[in-house]
Amino acid sequence: MDFVFGPVDATLPGVRSSLLAAVALASALVWTVALIVDSGPFAGAPTLLIGLGLLTSATVATIGMIVVGGRWAHGLGLVTLALTVPLAVARDVDFMWVLATAVTTLGFVALLSPTLTSTIRKLPSASGPPPRALAPALVLLVAPAVLGLVGNDAVAWALLVVGITAPNAAFLYSRVLPGGLLTIRLAWPLLALALAPLLGWLAGTTAAVLAATVAVSAWDSSVKASYHPPRETGSTFPIPPELAPKEVLEAADIDEKGRRRH
Repeated sequence: MDFVFGPVDATLPGVRSSLLAAVALASALVWTVALIVDSGPFAGAPTLLIGLGLLTSATVATIGMIVVGGRWAHGLGLVTLALTVPLAVARDVDFMWVLATAVTTLGFVALLSPTLTSTIRKLPSASGPPPRALAPALVLLVAPAVLGLVGNDAVAWALLVVGITAPNAAFLYSRVLPGGLLTIRLAWPLLALALAPLLGWLAGTTAAVLAATVAVSAWDSSVKASYHPPRETGSTFPIPPELAPKEVLEAADIDEKGRRRH
């Protein structure tokens, strides 16, 4: 299921759409800086996960929109921007809040503008993985930020383990590395469920929902087919020469009786 990247459009419309797509990444970056300056109501571990999650998902979304015009990337970019809205509600108003909110608003306008949406595929790529096969990776990418937003009451080390391993599991799966399929089907969901009691009721429930979502989507038949494309061992069957197509006989340099012509 390794994502296939094509050439970047170097025309003026292509440059414009690339700049618009990058606004989502700019929003994630500004909000991360804002949290570093003043984390507001968020504790240390949740702050780290929010920044990590926003930057990771925004980077993947921006690259996906610019390089392949993926519908999954466009959706991921919008979700990433949506995850900054709780930050605007929870954090005190200051200069960084105003700047980050302005960039987020600009991000929504940019991602919904016709200049960018015209470059997004209307149908799934014929050469790419099916949409259901993308679901586990996308959920894992946004998991750190989601857990950070609700994880103030969690045990810090448990929250960090669940949150930081999520994008790593997505990387193993999306790059089709050994153990990647097993990681999203069993390893990460079981890890999240095992540590859920240490995360408090809100973050624990969220982790359990994320684990169930990843596990259920990962067991879809299209996921295995994308990760391990079906291969069948070829077989040969003898047939009478007179039944073979003429072009096959000519290529093999034999006549209709099966004898070599030279």
